[in-house]
Amino acid sequence: MTLTGLAASIFGTDEASLDDDSTARNTPNWDSARHIDLLLAVEVAFGVQFSMAQITRMHSLGDIRAVLDAQAGAAAAA
Repeated sequence: MTLTGLAASIFGTDEASLDDDSTARNTPNWDSARHIDLLLAVEVAFGVQFSMAQITRMHSLGDIRAVLDAQAGAAAAA
């Protein structure tokens, strides 16, 4: 599953309406509880675990994607 597909499922919206600029401010149904749901679902779906520092920096789908990309790069380098 893609990040946008996962987010669309959690927010109950069309995947085509989401992009890296999507945030709680411009996405219907993205509230604090669903934000936590999204981060937990991302951890499970992508087999990662976010630190508190990472979590506090993730406000958009682009932010989440950047953290996932950084973790993938770190894992490949290890």
